[in-house]
Amino acid sequence: MKKVLLIVILTVVAFGILNAETKLKMELWNRWTYQTIDGEVTKNEMALKRGYLRLEPKFGNNIKGRFNVDFFSDEDGLDGAGLKIKYAYLDFSNMLPIKDSKITVGLMKTYFGTIYDWSYQTIDKDPSDKYKFVSSTDYGFGITGYLPNGFGSYALAAYNGEGYKKTAGDINKDMNFVGNIRVTPIPGITVGGSYMMKTKNDSEIDDGTGTIIDNPDREEYAMIAGVGKFAFGPFSLLGQYLQKVTSTPNDAGVEDETETVLSVMPIFKVNDKFELLARYDINDPNTNDDDDKETTIIAGFNYHIMRDAKNAPKLFVQTNYQMTQFEDDSNDESEILVQLRWIFSETLNKGK
Repeated sequence: MKKVLLIVILTVVAFGILNAETKLKMELWNRWTYQTIDGEVTKNEMALKRGYLRLEPKFGNNIKGRFNVDFFSDEDGLDGAGLKIKYAYLDFSNMLPIKDSKITVGLMKTYFGTIYDWSYQTIDKDPSDKYKFVSSTDYGFGITGYLPNGFGSYALAAYNGEGYKKTAGDINKDMNFVGNIRVTPIPGITVGGSYMMKTKNDSEIDDGTGTIIDNPDREEYAMIAGVGKFAFGPFSLLGQYLQKVTSTPNDAGVEDETETVLSVMPIFKVNDKFELLARYDINDPNTNDDDDKETTIIAGFNYHIMRDAKNAPKLFVQTNYQMTQFEDDSNDESEILVQLRWIFSETLNKGK
């Protein structure tokens, strides 16, 4: 842990002395969690659930970078805190003969569903992240850009497929590919979709005797996401449908298993400081099985105490009540979550 912290500190110093404009941003989530399962209290804690340290160097007008460290309270209680690199990429703009496009290389966003622009208006994770469809970031490269006349955006990318929590620990010979598009036909209405091809384990392995055989543990995933957002005045509604088809070889050939998620999140902005929100998720882990669905209901509010000069949130309180019910008669889970989020940023070097 000390070595990792030293690397982070040295990185901050190095960026600070670079001949490049570098912005430093910090975000911290202090959270109280009160959880009950079937009426019994199972958790009552205060913790730093997450913190972000972000550096954004700018190398001229066409090359920009981002380096993020994600740190959090260590739930195992061994080191006091956990630490992961969340982002480490460079954006190269105006390098292609395509207007308003850029190339991104490194540990970057996963452009699937809403996970890449999820702002945690609920304390709970984005549905793709919560139900383990994709990791929010991954090592890879991609091309992103905007459609003409502000009509929408697109992304095409290739990734390792292991996410950011491992480094060269779960990589096979196949890259994972994703395509994403968002379209805004009229102001206030946005629709879009994503498609990802993903594999786990190589297709062939050594059986231990030097003979190459088909890997019986290989899994192939085909995932889609459909997104729709409607925003009119103080009211907005975000809907998302996710589907993951897992293909696994067996003695009879290939077995397919389908998981689906439906998520709906309405938000009502009472004024500049106060907004009410709700969220309703239905997760069906296997559509071929009965009595395995889980339903999550969230209700809460966000209170913005302070905003920055650009009217972006700077200091705010989030309060959520969350209840999860299981169709197989497992014990219901309930949580009360109260979170104080605070954000600050500074420019370390104006550059030359």
